[in-house]
Amino acid sequence: MPGRRRLLGLWFGVVVALLATASPTLAAAPVVGAPRASVNFLSAITFTGSATLTSEVARVELILELEGSTRSIVADVNAIMKPGPVGLSYVLQTPGGAVLPGTEISARFRLVLKDRSTVEGPATSVRYDDSRYSWETYQGQYVRVHYTEGGAAFGRRAAKIGDDAIRNVSALLGVTETDPIEFYVYADRTAFYDVLGPGTRENVGGEAHPEIRTLFANIGPEAIGDPWVGIVIPHELTHLVFDTAVRNPYHYPPRWLNEGVAVYLTEGYGLPDRAAMRDAVAGRTLMPLEALTGEFPTSREGFFLAYAECSSAVSFFVDHYGRDAMVALIRSYAEGVTDDEAFQMALGTDLAGFESTWLKANGAATPTPLGPVAAPVGPAPSSWAGAPLRPGLIPNQDASAAPAGGSDGGGATDGGLLLGVAALAAVVAIGLRVRRRRGAIP
Repeated sequence: MPGRRRLLGLWFGVVVALLATASPTLAAAPVVGAPRASVNFLSAITFTGSATLTSEVARVELILELEGSTRSIVADVNAIMKPGPVGLSYVLQTPGGAVLPGTEISARFRLVLKDRSTVEGPATSVRYDDSRYSWETYQGQYVRVHYTEGGAAFGRRAAKIGDDAIRNVSALLGVTETDPIEFYVYADRTAFYDVLGPGTRENVGGEAHPEIRTLFANIGPEAIGDPWVGIVIPHELTHLVFDTAVRNPYHYPPRWLNEGVAVYLTEGYGLPDRAAMRDAVAGRTLMPLEALTGEFPTSREGFFLAYAECSSAVSFFVDHYGRDAMVALIRSYAEGVTDDEAFQMALGTDLAGFESTWLKANGAATPTPLGPVAAPVGPAPSSWAGAPLRPGLIPNQDASAAPAGGSDGGGATDGGLLLGVAALAAVVAIGLRVRRRRGAIP
């Protein structure tokens, strides 16, 4: 028994020693906490936190994920890199247009170790709200209206216009809207433009952002009954339903189709657009549809002509092929198809074929694409000139012509050219050997 006790005591001592040896390693593992967020609207969001670092930590990062974006933002955090507790802080600048009101932001700190492994802390979520106002809210069937002036009657009227638009477009495109759509109405024009940012055109009264399912509009309380409000709200909400119908990770429809559908379903192909089309056809200033796949022209004339062409093209599409064909075209984009594939499935012709038919119906010639052109070829610098090595080596060069710089310098020029050719041949030979080694040339 005494021997057995001594043996057990020995084993106990070994275990205690091992635990004592291991404990510093366990205690030295880096730890990072959840960040805290402080929002200063239209200025910045400050994320602060703390971590316990070890000598194995190489850097500290903040991972940001913004609602509606498929990409994460990875920002370096300027922290004091020393073992032990440290404070962490990062400032995300949010001027007008950078982050829109109602956007949910998730943030978490991450420690990157020297062996490239990582230790991530828990995430914190913050909603970026316009804190300048005390917002009133009216909940409709699909649309949740946030407004500052006009009372309940204003909110009720705005929600009804929005709900009717969502209901009609959803029924047409065969989609179901389930998640609420946020609708922020600004009575003050300056505040409205502050939110959207300095790049917003001065004639914009409303703007939809499908990625966060939010609509922003500038409508004063006295204007809620104006006819244009019954156009602007449905127009912008049509974009949100259009996005639901076509969303896919591969290819988005061209903007002219998106805008053309919104115009067609809200105000139609009206007299101002028809007049703009006639003038463009007569003046041969019509833009090809390819020019309207992304951003529209920034000039006033070009901007309104772009909308006139959108309206004309979609109106022509429906008049000649029917609404069912338009719906089939739009819904096909949800499969990630190309423009030509979508038009081929809906009409039996590609996009160019549709555009050609539309242009002929308007009596328009095929527009000439404009864009970057090659610069004209200029004269070669005089220092590049030299006598030919032999007759006919340089095209259009008279073999009997005197070398540049006179006959006395001809030999030196020829010698220089020969040396240049020899050097070039050596470079080519070396390049061929290198390519052979890399397997580029069998």
